[in-house]
Amino acid sequence: YVGPALVALITDIHTREPLSLHRTWITESSKADIENPRLLLGNHATVGGVIRLYPDDEVTNWLGLAEGIETALSLAWAYRPVWATIDAGHLAQFPLLAGVGELVIAVDQDPAGITAANTCATRWVNNNRTVLLTNQSKNDLNDVLTEVCHER
Repeated sequence: YVGPALVALITDIHTREPLSLHRTWITESSKADIENPRLLLGNHATVGGVIRLYPDDEVTNWLGLAEGIETALSLAWAYRPVWATIDAGHLAQFPLLAGVGELVIAVDQDPAGITAANTCATRWVNNNRTVLLTNQSKNDLNDVLTEVCHER
């Protein structure tokens, strides 16, 4: 596949140091229909990494999270700032952030996504933070919004 790609910088959650790049091959309206539409740079650690779709100075008392970039951008239609955690494993490990009292998680409705969101939410709630979880009928929030847009 030779076509456009969305390229995002993965940075360390705490130090903000660059860790890697995340590429998603795209078409005019969605991810490319290829075997591996997403790709991380080889031999780059992503542990403790996040894709900051909004800068740190916009993260005040609240933050939205999603596993993938597309879902995070969909969440941003209603709630921002948002960051993408790369995958379910990174979402499950997402740490508490000083000064952030409310977290909104766009939950992927698959076993890994639900477990990761609940693990992250439990950690935040147990530390007296407010957590809101999406509960859409499709796998992820982006699927729902894409379907609605195609119906129009």
